[in-house]
Amino acid sequence: MEQVVQSEQIPARRRSRRAGTGKAFLVFKIVMFVIFLIYAISLLYPILFGFLSSLKTQSEYSNAPTALPVEWLFSNYIDAFVELSADGADMFTMLFNSLWYTVGGTVLGIFVSMMTAYVAAKYEFPGKKLVYGISVFVMMIPIVGAMPSQFRIYTALGIINSPALLISFASGVGFNFIVLYAFYQSLSWEYAEAAFIDGAGDFRVFIQVMVPQTMSVVLALAVVTCVTFWNDYMGPLLFLKSYPTLATGIYRYKALSVMNQNMPVYFAALIMSMIPVVALYIAFQNKMMDLSLGGGIKG
Repeated sequence: MEQVVQSEQIPARRRSRRAGTGKAFLVFKIVMFVIFLIYAISLLYPILFGFLSSLKTQSEYSNAPTALPVEWLFSNYIDAFVELSADGADMFTMLFNSLWYTVGGTVLGIFVSMMTAYVAAKYEFPGKKLVYGISVFVMMIPIVGAMPSQFRIYTALGIINSPALLISFASGVGFNFIVLYAFYQSLSWEYAEAAFIDGAGDFRVFIQVMVPQTMSVVLALAVVTCVTFWNDYMGPLLFLKSYPTLATGIYRYKALSVMNQNMPVYFAALIMSMIPVVALYIAFQNKMMDLSLGGGIKG
């Protein structure tokens, strides 16, 4: 009789244990949801603050920076479009400079890093470890500390204040190299071996076999790199003075806004400069997810 009672109690204990585990997991999910919600709010608040500030008058911004605008002045965006300038370049010129600076730097930097990382990860050659070590060392050098030497090298090469400066971004080392190197090492070599057997050369294997497998990582790196170049004001300010970008113009306008007390127009310029970056992310986020979940080679 006691054995029957004990056997009946075992399922009850299991159900109780499962219920306790389910409650603990529910509490864990709630706590994580609250943490990520607070984190999301902390990311969105500066954008919301900038947008609301761009619709105020200067007196409203000075007296109540966190309050809602009394009168929503969308004319600040027109003023920002008209007033924003640098070295005689208007908004359209700075936008064009930002586009070729961002696109050129991203394409050259990503493509050369892809080739360098692929060769370093899949081929054996003297100095292979040295290439990786140099890439890590470059990432450790502070940007400000490297600028004097960069300026001297660029001046000696004759690429200061010239679009030819884009070639300096084709170094093939740095953060993009580290990420792609690790990814190429994780890829199977079977596809490449099959292509070599069919008579494909090294470059053809790289373009037709390896690149399609890395597109998810490449797109993610391209988006991050685009944002970095788009927001870069120090590089064009020092090395491309005749080609001011939108970031350079906003940086200079901020210095003037501090003296002229015209911060709402400055925030309007910031919000406008964010639109291309946000549009880029929205356009490619689904593509990156599809490629990362697809895997392998189709066809």
